[in-house]
Amino acid sequence: MRFFHKQRDDGNTRMKFFHNLLNIEKKQTTFDKIQGYDDIKEIVKRALNGSDTYNLIFIGSPASGKTLFLEGIMEIRKDAVYFDATNMTNRILDILEEKRPKIICIDEIEKASKNWQEKLLNFMESGRIKVDQQKKSYDFIINGAKVFSTCNDISRLSKPLQSRFRKIFLPKYSQEQFLNVCEKIMQKLSPSIARYIGAKVYETDGDVRNALQVGKLVERNDGPEDIERIMNTLMRYGADRK
Repeated sequence: MRFFHKQRDDGNTRMKFFHNLLNIEKKQTTFDKIQGYDDIKEIVKRALNGSDTYNLIFIGSPASGKTLFLEGIMEIRKDAVYFDATNMTNRILDILEEKRPKIICIDEIEKASKNWQEKLLNFMESGRIKVDQQKKSYDFIINGAKVFSTCNDISRLSKPLQSRFRKIFLPKYSQEQFLNVCEKIMQKLSPSIARYIGAKVYETDGDVRNALQVGKLVERNDGPEDIERIMNTLMRYGADRK
């Protein structure tokens, strides 16, 4: 049973999550909120700074830091654009045509429809977007764009699309690493309370976004009993309860 029901994102929810993380502590260097993975951080920075096209896909469970890598990329490159693959609409084509971004971040790419996966493959192969719609046609080129994505289940991507990415498989965070992340992203709370929330969420779905959502509901004077009540309520009325 998942700790929270999975709501359909409109894209704005994940963007707000990113902005919350960005505003936690301005003095933190990029990727500092990610526990470990120093070698992967270097690869990502080299891919961003290099002159050649380089596409990376982060693969792993919800408790592996995939989302935090996308957030770090967007912190480095303010001109990057973000898309949620669970809600791919033609508005995305409008954004790409208008901004012609060099850095494109796509979260949970495996949830994109086969039609959108084909469009993305064609774009990554040629840099060209050519789509004929009933109300509008698109035909433009973005040279040198780099795509960074996350994925829970790589088998749901077509083999040709998989081949366009360099795959990075991230193991699930250990509990201690997860608690350290929670402590960093919930600095309005005491370290002990932030880690307590993290421990409870780690026991369920281990999604750092869910830990942050609980943290937003916790008041400064709340104790373990209050936190337990909040979590039990969210679990009791979650859509995935059985």
